[in-house]
Amino acid sequence: MKNTIQIKKAGKHDFEAICVLLAAENLPTSDLNPALDNFFIAIKGDAITGVIGMDKYGTDGLLRSAVVHKDYRNTGIAGSLVNQLFDYAKEQGVTSLYLITNTAEEYFKIKGFIKIAKENVPATVLQSKEFNGLCPASSVIMVRR
Repeated sequence: MKNTIQIKKAGKHDFEAICVLLAAENLPTSDLNPALDNFFIAIKGDAITGVIGMDKYGTDGLLRSAVVHKDYRNTGIAGSLVNQLFDYAKEQGVTSLYLITNTAEEYFKIKGFIKIAKENVPATVLQSKEFNGLCPASSVIMVRR
């Protein structure tokens, strides 16, 4: 059982480890809510090996903080986390899921996201800190409905 990966809802006790994992990949942590509402983690043994989260804006969501520790990449963890978030978003009534990426455009295309212009992002999502300085202006914006 210790060698299997488990996907579970993150809690505030996971905050520090999640911040370390995100910071290692230069992903923003300054606006992360320590309650970690709408976040999931992948765990192997006692270690958090991956994380994914969503900020919710009514029926829109912003996928964020998707990362897998470099030692566990290409093992299916990212896919499991993304699928868990898709199911959760649907349960929460989210009909459009947006994301901003600098490195994973091709991966998210495979997961059903399409590239869009910033003008096509709802005003509520545009108010997020990711769209207001945390992510570079050169980032790719994508949506999955």
